[in-house]
Amino acid sequence: MTTFPPAQPHGPPVELFPNVFVFHSQVRMGPLVSLRRNMIVLRDGEDLTLVNAVRLTPEGEAALESLGKVRHLVKLGHFHTLDDPYTRDRFSPIFWAPRPPDERTEKLVSGGASPVGAAEVFVFDSASVGEAALVLRQPAGGLLITCDSVQHWADTAGCSFLGGVIARSMGFYRRAATIGPIWAKQATGGAPAKLRGDFDRLLSADFAHLVSGHGALLKDVAKTELTASAEALR
Repeated sequence: MTTFPPAQPHGPPVELFPNVFVFHSQVRMGPLVSLRRNMIVLRDGEDLTLVNAVRLTPEGEAALESLGKVRHLVKLGHFHTLDDPYTRDRFSPIFWAPRPPDERTEKLVSGGASPVGAAEVFVFDSASVGEAALVLRQPAGGLLITCDSVQHWADTAGCSFLGGVIARSMGFYRRAATIGPIWAKQATGGAPAKLRGDFDRLLSADFAHLVSGHGALLKDVAKTELTASAEALR
């Protein structure tokens, strides 16, 4: 019998935009250190696409299933693997990832097939680890969905006290749309400037809002703020 990591504390689904929901949860990084973690849920008719998997409690799963039926699971970030196995086992979705871990996984390719018809796939080609993003045409202005590559930390909600202190010290609050400092270093061997070309490509897409695997929703100014973050890459 397979044993999966248990569900962590989380809230109910929050509707960010029509047919775009988020479950705010936590991930335990070490003793007394927990950070906020998000699973985004996209609804198309009765079909649901889960982005950045988070295991839910039975009550949370009931709330999820009240929204529709899980059809797709999207792994955008290399380092977000904790709850993929449970989610695949529980819901049997079509699994998508930039670097498929097995033959049952659909590959995410920039401009290629998308699990969501109204979303464009973007992949960070310069990163040494698989990392992708989705750009939704709706809501108005466009919505950028990321994992670790771009994050917006408005406050320490969902973090333990020590987790909040560590997040601030690592630079997650440096800008409104922060290029994940840990991810950028690990994905480039300590040379984040290598990602500049990828971010120039991403900034050519149409989006005004941002939601990621961590932090909070950033409305209206995501492209402006990410432009400033990309220009500051060193």
